[in-house]
Amino acid sequence: MTDLRKPLFVIPHDLGAMAAGDVATGYAVENLNRHKAIGLTWRTASDTSIWARGDMSTAKAIDFCSIVSANAQAGTTIRLRLGDSQAEVDGTADYDSGAVALINPSITRADGLYHSHLELPSLQTKRWWRIDIGGHTGPFEASHLVLGERIQPSRFYNLDFEYGVKDLGGMEWTRFGVPNEDEGVVFRSITFTLAWITEAEFEADFRPMMEALGKRGVVYCCFDPEATIYRQARTYMGVFGKLPFARGVRKPRTFSMDFQIDSFI
Repeated sequence: MTDLRKPLFVIPHDLGAMAAGDVATGYAVENLNRHKAIGLTWRTASDTSIWARGDMSTAKAIDFCSIVSANAQAGTTIRLRLGDSQAEVDGTADYDSGAVALINPSITRADGLYHSHLELPSLQTKRWWRIDIGGHTGPFEASHLVLGERIQPSRFYNLDFEYGVKDLGGMEWTRFGVPNEDEGVVFRSITFTLAWITEAEFEADFRPMMEALGKRGVVYCCFDPEATIYRQARTYMGVFGKLPFARGVRKPRTFSMDFQIDSFI
């Protein structure tokens, strides 16, 4: 039995000016950077030259990478390179993850789309990035690329967390029992409380996050980052359904924060 891990949050960086080795018509690589556009994807026309890179214009802190809603296969790999120039990420970069598996081969999903993430061993502050996809048969497709810096609490969430859904459609019934349905997507949601956030981590991490995102900014959250078959279901990317705030508790310089995330993925 594996251990549970504390949740992690990531605010996705703007990926900057982008290029790719292969792009199918209508599936621009820039769609990886449109984090609110759940219906847009990057798709290649073949299974050769599957790479994308970007110039973020300024160096940014990165210790996390996620590829979201990808049509990954058991043998699909991703390689992340970070550097100070295009020449570095196209060649020998300051950071090079090497080829790592995108998914646990034992995981299967009915929709065939998988979320995967890579936690870097140390924080990198770099301007350029590049991902290379290998071991894939047929066109590759993915919805989002998340690069950013992990935010993790020092203590676990309260025991009364909730997994749920938010139905954007509607249903009304006539008095004769005839349904009148308004179609809409169903978002997955998660609600939990971090009741023992220290003053230092609130001021360094959580206050900047909530003030930057409000109710419209996109946040990535993996509720349990441990690499198990359940990590897919515990990965969320969306907006705060309830605006986060810090509440003082009995212990001085300690805060409680409630989170609700309505997930696009």
